[in-house]
Amino acid sequence: MSQPVCHLEEFYLTRVNVTWVEPSVEVNELDLNLAFDYSVFRHKDDPLRYRLTLRLSSVPQAPDPMGYQMDCEISGFFRFPEDSTEPKREYLIRVNGCTILYGILRGQFAGITGSFPNRPLLLPTVMMEDVVKEIEAKRAASISEKAPKNTAKKATKKSSKRPK
Repeated sequence: MSQPVCHLEEFYLTRVNVTWVEPSVEVNELDLNLAFDYSVFRHKDDPLRYRLTLRLSSVPQAPDPMGYQMDCEISGFFRFPEDSTEPKREYLIRVNGCTILYGILRGQFAGITGSFPNRPLLLPTVMMEDVVKEIEAKRAASISEKAPKNTAKKATKKSSKRPK
């Protein structure tokens, strides 16, 4: 059997908040508007160990939010094989790591919401590679918006006269 490309050593749910808001009118289907984010940290002494924190929330539908509203966070600790390269680890911790943690959240939410007034919440399957690309694009855009504009004035050369 081959060695896994990344190994989840342990995980912790650090925040789980799920609220059921009864719809004011009868609806056949509830639309979940999910927002994802994540943070990656590499162990300072062991470059093969990472911590990934995945955040998931539902964005309320204006003007009348209904259905499941959620805000949660899960952290996982991952180890990579010694023969893995840093670029490969940086990609895998984001895509595979988020996929693994999201899968855990899907199961947790089905269990938590099983006794809610509506049927259990089954989070949709997602293409995590697309989610990661979207998050990285938003971060890049945010950084470029915050970067100072090049407004430097052209320096004028002043001649200084020296006394003779």
